[in-house]
Amino acid sequence: MNSVYFDTHTHLHDKRFGPALDAVIGRALDAGLTHMVACGTEESDWPAVLALAKRRPCVVPMLGLHPWFVQDASPGWFETLARLAKDHPVGIGECGLDFAVESFDRERQEDAFRWQLELARALDRPLSIHCRKAWDRLLALLRETGLPEAGAAVHSFSGSPEMAMELQHLGLHLSFSCSLANPANKRAARALQAVFLDRLLFETDSPDIPPRHLPEYREGRLNEPANIRLVAEAAARLRGSGEEVLAESAYGNARRLFGRLMAPAAPSGERPG
Repeated sequence: MNSVYFDTHTHLHDKRFGPALDAVIGRALDAGLTHMVACGTEESDWPAVLALAKRRPCVVPMLGLHPWFVQDASPGWFETLARLAKDHPVGIGECGLDFAVESFDRERQEDAFRWQLELARALDRPLSIHCRKAWDRLLALLRETGLPEAGAAVHSFSGSPEMAMELQHLGLHLSFSCSLANPANKRAARALQAVFLDRLLFETDSPDIPPRHLPEYREGRLNEPANIRLVAEAAARLRGSGEEVLAESAYGNARRLFGRLMAPAAPSGERPG
């Protein structure tokens, strides 16, 4: 049996892919992926996400304001996001909190995240969350505001096993990226052990977080969704489980979380057009 995969967090609209994008998507489909979530991070890339999802039904669109870009957002960014979300079948995100960079305004980050969380709840859309060194505040805001019934995921999870349990008890999914395959990433390996099968997701965060630990990796090479198999293989090795079992669980979880955003006809055999 050949496993199928669903990449739950990418930035396929990123200009770094350029004219190679269709080849990247083609390799992903050849590797067994049926869908790839493309997450917008700021106002300027939201139209590109929508255009890509319209052109390629295997791309699932999400629109959000990333905490890195909160300080430079226009005064009307939220109204624009709310209008686009009402007019299109999109999820909300990538959004969240990032306290790893001291110069970022934490209060503005929290306000922006809370507004997007409330928008996802109001429209009942799935949410994709970014979090670095802000776990306690993230937990507090989620408890205060609540999750959309459609569900939510913390992408490229980097928290502790204890935080993994707390978030899952609130109803979140936890997604693991190619960093899981790096033998030096002991923290993610420990957290993976605390993830329930019905809360597990796989992602690549393409074009970022490339598999630099591999001997064949060339500096500057972009990550791409076809590398999702590295995540599944690493998860199976670390959990001592069958890869097909984990891949099947992660795939089913992704379809339940993002199913309402998927194009009506998105066959796995789609090829670049």
